[in-house]
Amino acid sequence: MTRSAPRSRARTGALSVLLSILVVALLVPTALLFAQTWRTEGDRAKATERELDGVAYLRSLQQVAFAVADAQSAAVSGRPAPRDAIVVAVQQADATDAKLGGILRTTQRWTEIRSRMETLRDTPATADRAQALADYRELGDLVLALYAKVRDESGLVHDPDGDAFHLQNSAAGELPVAVISAGRLTDVAALAKAASSTPVAGQTPQQQAQRQLKLISQLAADGATLQQASTRLVNDLRSAVDSTESRTLGSNLLSRLDRYQRSADTMAAILAAATTAASGTPTPSNDQSILGVARGELQAAAGELYNTILNEVDRLLNARGDEIDQVRLRAVGAAGAAALIAIGLFLAYFLGGRPRRVRPTGPFPEGGPGALATDGATSWPTVAPITGAPYGGAPKENATQWERSGAAR
Repeated sequence: MTRSAPRSRARTGALSVLLSILVVALLVPTALLFAQTWRTEGDRAKATERELDGVAYLRSLQQVAFAVADAQSAAVSGRPAPRDAIVVAVQQADATDAKLGGILRTTQRWTEIRSRMETLRDTPATADRAQALADYRELGDLVLALYAKVRDESGLVHDPDGDAFHLQNSAAGELPVAVISAGRLTDVAALAKAASSTPVAGQTPQQQAQRQLKLISQLAADGATLQQASTRLVNDLRSAVDSTESRTLGSNLLSRLDRYQRSADTMAAILAAATTAASGTPTPSNDQSILGVARGELQAAAGELYNTILNEVDRLLNARGDEIDQVRLRAVGAAGAAALIAIGLFLAYFLGGRPRRVRPTGPFPEGGPGALATDGATSWPTVAPITGAPYGGAPKENATQWERSGAAR
């Protein structure tokens, strides 16, 4: 029995359709998953790069905050402003803002801060100290607002990882507040001491008492702000250590955090000794100098801790960027493997799966010479040998001469 050609062609068509369905079922989901993964990881990569820009900007703001605190203390104590420190801080921040200000949209805020810093730097040391403190208080608020602007525009304040979020919050949210509050605390204490020892000419005792009360209120408020910032700082760092997978985060922060805590506790103790609970008046003169030394120690400890925290944030963000690159590379590899498999199936079918024509070697198929073979090819007839004289075979007995000569054939 033989199979007809239409049936063979129908089976071949069915195999072709099935192969096409399998290839589509392989490629379409793979393409969708690849597109989704590429887009998602691309957004993560852009967000991580923007956060790294924010960390770079925050590094330059550290010197600005320290310069503002030092210039404020100099102005309140009647000394010239430290010009070199201000110039260096302004130059570093200018270079950073020129590079990243357009991305983070901070140029306008920084321009205002720089203008105020240069104006206050040129203010004579003999100016009104209370007014100088008020001017520097406004400048400090602008610096803190710039910190918040950088965190918001860079996305650091919305970081999805717990360790990076708490680290940036402690470095850019709490430490600058602590540094500026410590400076204000020291300077308000100096003004309060001067007001109690040297009455202002032309003021009544009642006015001097009101002024003294106002300074003491500011002193208490700045002290409370410093303590709250320090407490939140410690809580943020503990949360970062608890939520991180890094094995070195806790050890890197421990010694710097201990130094900062000791400095903050020292300032709190001196603040408690600087005022009496009954009268609210400052205690002897040497307490003021001790408070200034404690402020310098706290600022140095905060600087070390600030750099350590930003280094950890930078390391975590770079590790995240490397992870994103690996995920995108695996997505490209999976998509390429799926495409190669599809191409291989097509090549295997079209190059090795077609039926071949076979030339028969046996007798005629059913239907006689010229009939179609089982695979649709025409078989060749087999010629029977001719027998009989003179071509072959023995002559018949009693044959005539005519028959023996072969003429009859």
